Amino acid sequence: MILYILAGLCVVISFFTAWLRNAKRERARLIAKLVASLLFCLTAFLAAVQRTEPLNAPTVLMLAALVLGLIGDVVLGLDKFMPKEHKGYLLLVGGAPFFFGHIVYIALLLTYRPFNLWLLLLMPLLPVLFLVIHKTINLGKLLLPLLLYALVLGTMMMATLNLALQGGPLGQLMLLPGVLFAVSDSSLILNAFGKDKVARIAPVLSYTVSIPYFGAQALFALSVTYL
Repeated sequence: MILYILAGLCVVISFFTAWLRNAKRERARLIAKLVASLLFCLTAFLAAVQRTEPLNAPTVLMLAALVLGLIGDVVLGLDKFMPKEHKGYLLLVGGAPFFFGHIVYIALLLTYRPFNLWLLLLMPLLPVLFLVIHKTINLGKLLLPLLLYALVLGTMMMATLNLALQGGPLGQLMLLPGVLFAVSDSSLILNAFGKDKVARIAPVLSYTVSIPYFGAQALFALSVTYL
């Protein structure tokens, strides 16, 4: 029960991180993000300790991916405190832990079930979505790195859905994380680079960045019980 309480608190705090962003209380938001990130990491570590099975490679990979997420959260949060001429740089630096974290998730998930070939049809969806975003806000030089990121993110989304098809407790937990990550990252790019073009929906995007992201990480953390 304690694991679900910790994971639930992580998601609840994610709501406040979005509210604090809209209220322009960046210091408080950074603290809230750090607490939420520590909560999903704590959930995973506690799940690993409580299990009767010995520590195995998939569990280590999951813990590593979650810690990479925590690192990325901290770096992205610090971008708001950079001098105006350097704002945005840490968004790229902070994206690196998430990029490698997604690769770790993919490696982990594929140890449990090979790809269902039908799911490969979904692979182009996220790169196409990022191209649509590019048409809206013109990502410029960031287009190619973000398309690469979208390809990795799309592969992770397929891997979670692929494992969901297997059923069982682990499959049930994997039904949503990939989709939630896709919603969160797409919203993040619109919010970070859209400027005036998405100003009207920027307050909503704060919630669609934060809540799906922490929800996905909380589900990954809970899955440690079944790895």
